[in-house]
Amino acid sequence: MINPIRLKGKPTNIARYYTVGDYYTKGADEHSEWGGKVAAELGLEGKVDPGVFKELLAGKVGDQQLGRRRKDGNIQHHPGWDFAVNAPKSVSIMALVAGDDRIIQAHERAVGVALSYLEEHATMRLRVNREVVERTTGRLIYARFTEHASRELDPHLHTHVVVMNITDERDGAKKVSLETRAMFAEQMAAGQAYRNELAHLLKELGYEVEFDPRRGLFEIKGIPRDLITEMSQRAEQIEAHAKEHGLTGQAARQQAFYVTRGPKQKVSLEDLHQRWEGRLGKHADAVKETKTAAENVGDRKLDVEHQTAARAMLFGIRQSEGKEAVNNLGRLLQTALASHVGEVRLSDIRPVAEEHQARAKLLETRHRTGDEIHTRGRTTRKTARLEIALSDQLALALNDARPLASVEALRDAGIARDLKPEQRTALLHIGTTNHRVVAVHGVAGSGKSTIIGALHEAVGEDATLIALAPTSSAAAELGQKADIPSRTVASLLATGGAKLDDSHVLVVDEAGQLGNRQATRLLEISRTTGARLILLGDTRQTGAIEQGKPFWLMMRLGMPRAELKDPIRQQDERIMQAVRLARLQNYEGSLKALEAVSTGASSEKLAEWLVADWTRLSPEQRAKTNILVLENATRLIVNTKVRETLKSEGALAAEEARLSILSPSGMTDQEKHFARFYSRGQVVVFSRDNAGLGIARDAEYKVIGVGRDARGRQTVNLVDEHGRTILWDPRLGRASQINVFREEKRELAAGDRIQWRLVNRDLDLKNAERGTVERLDGTLATIRWDRDGRNQEIDLSQHKNWDHGYGETVYSAQSKTYDRVYLLAPVNSPLVTGQNYYTAITRARFGAKLWTEDRKRLVEKLKQRSGEKTSSLQGLGRIERDSVRGRTARHGERWDRLRAEQRTDREAREAREDRSAAQREPSEISRPRGIVERIASRAQSAATILDRWIVSLLDRSPAQAEDHEDGRSATAAPRPAPESAHAPSQDHDAGHDR
Repeated sequence: MINPIRLKGKPTNIARYYTVGDYYTKGADEHSEWGGKVAAELGLEGKVDPGVFKELLAGKVGDQQLGRRRKDGNIQHHPGWDFAVNAPKSVSIMALVAGDDRIIQAHERAVGVALSYLEEHATMRLRVNREVVERTTGRLIYARFTEHASRELDPHLHTHVVVMNITDERDGAKKVSLETRAMFAEQMAAGQAYRNELAHLLKELGYEVEFDPRRGLFEIKGIPRDLITEMSQRAEQIEAHAKEHGLTGQAARQQAFYVTRGPKQKVSLEDLHQRWEGRLGKHADAVKETKTAAENVGDRKLDVEHQTAARAMLFGIRQSEGKEAVNNLGRLLQTALASHVGEVRLSDIRPVAEEHQARAKLLETRHRTGDEIHTRGRTTRKTARLEIALSDQLALALNDARPLASVEALRDAGIARDLKPEQRTALLHIGTTNHRVVAVHGVAGSGKSTIIGALHEAVGEDATLIALAPTSSAAAELGQKADIPSRTVASLLATGGAKLDDSHVLVVDEAGQLGNRQATRLLEISRTTGARLILLGDTRQTGAIEQGKPFWLMMRLGMPRAELKDPIRQQDERIMQAVRLARLQNYEGSLKALEAVSTGASSEKLAEWLVADWTRLSPEQRAKTNILVLENATRLIVNTKVRETLKSEGALAAEEARLSILSPSGMTDQEKHFARFYSRGQVVVFSRDNAGLGIARDAEYKVIGVGRDARGRQTVNLVDEHGRTILWDPRLGRASQINVFREEKRELAAGDRIQWRLVNRDLDLKNAERGTVERLDGTLATIRWDRDGRNQEIDLSQHKNWDHGYGETVYSAQSKTYDRVYLLAPVNSPLVTGQNYYTAITRARFGAKLWTEDRKRLVEKLKQRSGEKTSSLQGLGRIERDSVRGRTARHGERWDRLRAEQRTDREAREAREDRSAAQREPSEISRPRGIVERIASRAQSAATILDRWIVSLLDRSPAQAEDHEDGRSATAAPRPAPESAHAPSQDHDAGHDR
């Protein structure tokens, strides 16, 4: 991997550190070399000269001196950065201990590939029209120093790449200081390019590699894990210190690196080689056999088939776009490479990416969206189609419904429910509108669910309201408050809207958690059935796990909405102030308004402090105080600490059982399709029977390995409870019907709080539902559930989707309300974002307390990481042009015609559904009817037209885009817009690119 750090100190000391050696005497075979386009043009090549190196670190290039002149007359110039490239430990062992010098050369070549990639992202800053802008130069000067040992004198093949703070735009141009933000953003992609190149070269040298496709890491096959650990003393030191002090992430590991550095030990490299050979011990034979096996294979040339590269790149695109609508090109490349370490290289997949771009399957984005620095932002044509479909669906929802209730009935219901003026306005909006799709956008705790209760009262028997939400707990919460039936969005989508008609009203709570695909399918079900769709949400709260932010986007595209700006949940002035300031992204002020903020310790120590504070509460206060965490790792720490406290208090029974639970593996839908992502010990549960393989729904199947079938295809080897082995090809199933878990152990006793973590219809349990263990007899538990107070007897040896329920993640807590909230926020957690912080504190009525390592760092992190998702249309700069208003002048008549056809088709659909199955004639079922069937029969041609249209839009320059509002090029022959098709432009099934 690549670990960049900012260099500090005087140029003389820095130069000596790299050229002379610090903790051992450098050997003659330790390589140093100049590199970069600027270095070549300055005539710098071969071994690094210490004197020239020192001058460049000081910013002196010929007669030019870089830097800022201070008031005292001195020049201030930052010397540069060290991008250290580290070989896997098994590679170091085989190269340095086993003495295979070929591996060192392979390492040097792989480092060169990574550096070439990084250099492409070199940028400079300059002023244009009094504004500071960044411009890519793609030109660096750097010095490479390869070393063979760590500070603890372990074998450690690594190269320090000292990148000078110097760049220019062309040969002979004036030198300027380097801007490295883009290079830092691309360091992960560069590191993966290094590993893939190195793994490929090792295979050409006769070695085999084992890799983790999720993290992109690899080791040489045949090197014992125990030996790798034994030879990693320095890494163990850093890891132990980081864990002890709650440090996570690369920056934190660098902090641990410096704190744990021991005193310098001056030894020769020759002595080190002798020591290393002596440390092999019982593993000497394994190392020797691995080297011999590689030598027997001999050097060979391994070509990469285009088909393999194409598969890798396609995986990189699909995996990345599943999470974000817009990604860096580097992210796509990194993900593709990580999934095929030793099988493809950067040079293999880049042409495939370029082919996707040439065919406009990958589109370049130039506008800011989300948090990430998009050095080379890319979105897919498929994602653009999904988001354009939202605009079409909204247009077809206008004037496509009747008011749900009279003004008088709505006013009476508002008075009966004691609604605030703002809430009454929103109630009138959603109750009297003639638009089929509307929204209520309100701040957290503004009483959106109360409005739905009033709407239900006003509508009476004239319509059927159904509460929906992305999570079952949120759906149940809305259903209970509004006294209407509830279900998850996913369960509704699975039925395709069966049995719905225009008498139904679908009320979606926490609409901000919807992804693009879910939103598009909901809108299509609403359009097909005529069911009203009311979306409730807050764009400042936690967003979707999947790609997109459709709730935000649909409001920008023209979805009618009511606004609720006044929170009513908070009933104390301080917490109201904290919430208001957090919404304004004034996090420093928000933290000051909290009841307390505790800092200055590791995350584990902070968890102890939080639990100690919680322990001082009475049982009644504990029940009304929710402990919120940002990730599952922290949740486990909190749960453990709480249980320790409760044991000491005697609140838990002395006798406890050690039970197995199933914890979600975190695999994405894309990963579930490929055998390489499954690992030994995982548990697979299917939601559908597979008679051919003898797989039963809801039964547990343990992964015992990955193999190949008779045709050479990778399979997952499963074993059932009877010991029967099943060879399963995951590509043949639907990812939505596959759940993959890790089996873990938990202690449980009477008195424990538990949380259910997967919907179970047989047991009538929601996801994130909490309860108390009243009695435990072996694996048979009697649980009293908070939701309705019922006692339920469950065999936990059969139903394992539970965990301790003391701490809860912010995502599962959304839509819930507590008197007080205790929030644990480790600064370096990737889930510490502005949205998550805001969501967490808005759960509280009276107050919130927070625990974090460093208050100042937390504020900076919240400012930098809003947590906002990306949008394809936002990145392409096309929101206004593709909004309903932006397209009405051109397509209003067509939309009116389609609305009329929609209504006619719904009437025909209702008539068909009224007939019994026995009375239906085969011809009636198969014959296309109305607009829905016509849309389905022409889906392929509509998608093709849409693709051509998108390509024509996005290939034009900004000037052309302004001049040609009809979507046609100034010089090209007119192309039909997608709206000329008889269907709204959409991608029903995530669609296939055509």
